[in-house]
Amino acid sequence: MAPSRTQLAALWPNPGPSLTADTPARWPGSTPASTAAARSYLQQDYERHHGFFNYRGFHNHTPFHILVEWALGGNEEHLEAIWNQHLAIERLAHRSPAPITEQTFNKYLGDEEYYQGYLYFFSDLVLKKPIHDVVEEWIFLPKANFGGYNGHQPEMLNRLLAGVLHPMLFLGYGLEFSLPGLVAEGLTQAAVHKVGSSALLPKSMFDTPGTRRPGTHVHAFSVLSRIIRDRRFNNFVGSFDDVQSKHGDAIQQYAAEWTVDGTNIKEVASKVRELTFLNVMLYVVGGWRDGEGFHIADFTLMHLVTSSMTLTSYMAVLTSPMAKSLLLRAYFTRSLAYYISRGRPPLPVRSFFSAPILTDFPDPRPYPSDAVYPKPTSPLAFTPNVWLKIIQSALVHPDDHLPKVQRTLAHYGTLYGNIPAGEFKGTELEGSEFIDGTLFVRTAALTMEWMGRIREGEPLRFWGDDPNFPESDIP
Repeated sequence: MAPSRTQLAALWPNPGPSLTADTPARWPGSTPASTAAARSYLQQDYERHHGFFNYRGFHNHTPFHILVEWALGGNEEHLEAIWNQHLAIERLAHRSPAPITEQTFNKYLGDEEYYQGYLYFFSDLVLKKPIHDVVEEWIFLPKANFGGYNGHQPEMLNRLLAGVLHPMLFLGYGLEFSLPGLVAEGLTQAAVHKVGSSALLPKSMFDTPGTRRPGTHVHAFSVLSRIIRDRRFNNFVGSFDDVQSKHGDAIQQYAAEWTVDGTNIKEVASKVRELTFLNVMLYVVGGWRDGEGFHIADFTLMHLVTSSMTLTSYMAVLTSPMAKSLLLRAYFTRSLAYYISRGRPPLPVRSFFSAPILTDFPDPRPYPSDAVYPKPTSPLAFTPNVWLKIIQSALVHPDDHLPKVQRTLAHYGTLYGNIPAGEFKGTELEGSEFIDGTLFVRTAALTMEWMGRIREGEPLRFWGDDPNFPESDIP
């Protein structure tokens, strides 16, 4: 049954404040008018649109774009332009062939025709129970994964990580912004996604979600290094489903060496940091070539960056140590698989961190007076903080992924920007002694240059190999 007007108001309150010191802060700029606009557009999207904007499984990005731009300080006129951009392409919602109940839940998993049925089912749950209880019960409990019948297993955690991690993003943004309606949309996205092989997330993970053999503590970089050296993955060409079916067992065996004690707060934070550095490097260092520079901003690997930021929100909301361990381990396994699916691009770590940080932006520029510090002819007179240039340029770019990436990287720059080289020296990854906290500003500046700093007059570009745009750069 569709929610009432009172229930809709409860599903879509004003976006909430940052959950913890580790979750992203809100940039200054929001006003009562911009907040009301964001809330209105999110609720309209919920009522009017399907979770996919076409019939090829391409996801509705409206909630991401609205929330990120609102969180970065976009005003109501800016948000209206974004809404109109998405309104022109979104697919209209339609009634499901049958309602979803607890008794029929497993029957229609993976069928997008039942999107609205699952949406109303989960909307009802998040209005009646604490959010963490709903998420833990329907994503992480064994019955939500391998508690099926007649050979049909729900595999909800597998579904959460399907579709280039979009269900995880939906749910993670719902948790971050304390929006029950978006939480319901994220759970629904997971329910209507199909799953392939269960090799990456086998039943054994749910039997022993955080088991660690005595004396073992393998860093994510070391696991990555072992995968880079394994010749079984050489010359792989194929889809993500091909990776799962051909190499899923081998990937899972490697990833199983990386364990998480969900009861240990410090260890959980440390593991999140490992995944943060890992996934940003897979994207940006994987796109770097010696002698050439930033060769490609890979569309698929970019999603490893944006999805990684949701981890802090999941860790802040989930109360079950088992759920925390399961999510981090499953996400790590999935990230490695996506890296292999992209051909395991080389990671020239030393070359990347030896290059100068890109800080200069093209015109337009202000005209500083003689009183400016340090002096009017210095590039620093325009702003000594390159992050301000990056964010203001990303805010007006039409690609909704870009501000999401740059907000993610800016947050990481806040959390980890002061980490010195040598922090990861003890790992097996070649060149790991050169990795430092400049990773994030380097990545943000290179990404901005790749996509086109259109505020400053450069032409618009697309992510490399972006399926939404046939004209995207494919080296």
